[in-house]
Amino acid sequence: MIIDMNEPKPDGRPARRGRPRDPRRGRAILEAARAVLAERGFTGASMEAIAQTAGVGKDTLYRRWDSKEQLVQHLLTVLADEGIPQRPPDDDPRAGLFLFLQDIVRLNTESDFGAIVAGVVGESARNPELASGFHAFWVDRRRFACEYVRGIVGVDASAHKIERIVDQVVGPIYYRLLLSGDTITNEYLWELVMSIPSSDDDSPRPTIKARYPQSSLPSNFSISQPERHP
Repeated sequence: MIIDMNEPKPDGRPARRGRPRDPRRGRAILEAARAVLAERGFTGASMEAIAQTAGVGKDTLYRRWDSKEQLVQHLLTVLADEGIPQRPPDDDPRAGLFLFLQDIVRLNTESDFGAIVAGVVGESARNPELASGFHAFWVDRRRFACEYVRGIVGVDASAHKIERIVDQVVGPIYYRLLLSGDTITNEYLWELVMSIPSSDDDSPRPTIKARYPQSSLPSNFSISQPERHP
């Protein structure tokens, strides 16, 4: 993914004028922030450590982000955008939501995204600026889930109903990821998806394999069980 380091700052203000920024340096800084945050957590990470790991001066970081909180918010957005799944070919909202839930599991178990998020969640209770930035990040992220849920329950559903259903579907996943550590299989994700009522709720609810036989699955649709990493 190409990161435009000349884009506006996270607070909406334009980037400072001057010599054009080297995008390679911007990517190096974000990769360094990713490594330091995954290893030390938000509290243990410092702008000095990130700058040293990236091989730049600390002033270089502050020319792009006014604080560590803004840098972390930007990093989370970049990492999450890299993993947004494509819509299934048949545009089925249940399949789209299933792919979205799979992506949550993948990001949190197969990359350092989960470790970074866990640190941010813990610190947000004590850091209003970080909490505000993380809230904005999650609102933007969950709009995909809301879109799929609305496609399932119907366009006439209220925003409150959509939000409640998203909480009921996504909440158990993060409970297992962040608290219980219980295994998350694709069958479990599919059960969450199929628990959402629709306008034709009287119709039979197929199992994941009945709804999507392996031979007819789109190329980006997998029913293999996500790996759990220690």
